[in-house]
Amino acid sequence: MTSPSPQSQPPASSRAPSGASRARWMDLIRGSAILLVVLLHATAIPWMFGGISSGRVVNDINSFFAPYRMSLLFLLSGVLLTRSLAKPPGTYYWNKVRTLIWPYLVWMIIGMLTEGYTDLRDPFFWIPNNWLWFIFFLAVYYAVAPLLARIPGTWFALVPAVLWIASWPLPDGDLSNLCYYGGFFFAGHLCVRLGSRLSRFETRTLMWVCLAVASGFGAFIIAGNRGYTNAMTAGFDAHRLELLPVVIAGIAGTVMAVRRLTGSHEGHSYDRARWLQYIGRNSVVFYLVHFPTQVWITNTLSELGVTNPNISLPACFFGALAVAYLACWLRRFRVVDALFVLPKFARRSTQLAPPVRPA
Repeated sequence: MTSPSPQSQPPASSRAPSGASRARWMDLIRGSAILLVVLLHATAIPWMFGGISSGRVVNDINSFFAPYRMSLLFLLSGVLLTRSLAKPPGTYYWNKVRTLIWPYLVWMIIGMLTEGYTDLRDPFFWIPNNWLWFIFFLAVYYAVAPLLARIPGTWFALVPAVLWIASWPLPDGDLSNLCYYGGFFFAGHLCVRLGSRLSRFETRTLMWVCLAVASGFGAFIIAGNRGYTNAMTAGFDAHRLELLPVVIAGIAGTVMAVRRLTGSHEGHSYDRARWLQYIGRNSVVFYLVHFPTQVWITNTLSELGVTNPNISLPACFFGALAVAYLACWLRRFRVVDALFVLPKFARRSTQLAPPVRPA
């Protein structure tokens, strides 16, 4: 394959920024959360599409991190909201169309075709009933964020509080999840607003207490789920508000631990685990690519008569990561980059001919 020409490079705004211009601790956490999502689906998809049950150890890992996996991803997205809101409204919303709505539509079609569902006229086709619910929820949060961001100062704390409380009486489903995870998204923005007022609580003692609480809670979940074989149905009930402080403690402990690992709590930025940072910087690509890849791998293994979880699990996990890495590399070509970001079409400037002077 020939190297791409400069014209085939994706626009700079669509590429992941370099580590020097980003908070490395955020990339490490985001990359870890994405790996946990890929692992979850590497066990769930073979079960859903092939009836292949994974082992207890992997299910225990999925159950242990269930309260924190997606909550962390939404919280970190909310942390970046302040930077997005600094842009003019037109630019803000157009960027979200390009980076959220467009890939949602593209990968909804790819995902459904992979699953063998081809009736695009069915309105239920476009409802986020698969892994794209994360992208759909982000689009909703970003859509209402400029209005909610007008709430001044610490009064903004009412936004995540109201959303968490609203998720409690609602029946389990998309609406209750939308409220619950919206609380974490806007809590991330609240953390940015509080700024230095939160740093006084970033102590080693509090970090260990939070991590101990989270570990104990994870062990409790595993103990209660030992009779389950399906990681998608076993585990954590997100809408029990009495458990919310424990979840927040686990998230806080994780953030403080990773910030210490990278030196961010002291104003440094140590370059740790670059491969994991890379996944974090390209988290959207890894998230979009992994699910249909795992469906295709599972269907292929089923056609070959392979039902051994010791084969399906590593095949789905490492196969999805390999395809995602390849997709990141191929984004230098515009046709591939267009799968993840709506292309910007450059306007050609017409050069006017110089006026002819009369003789």
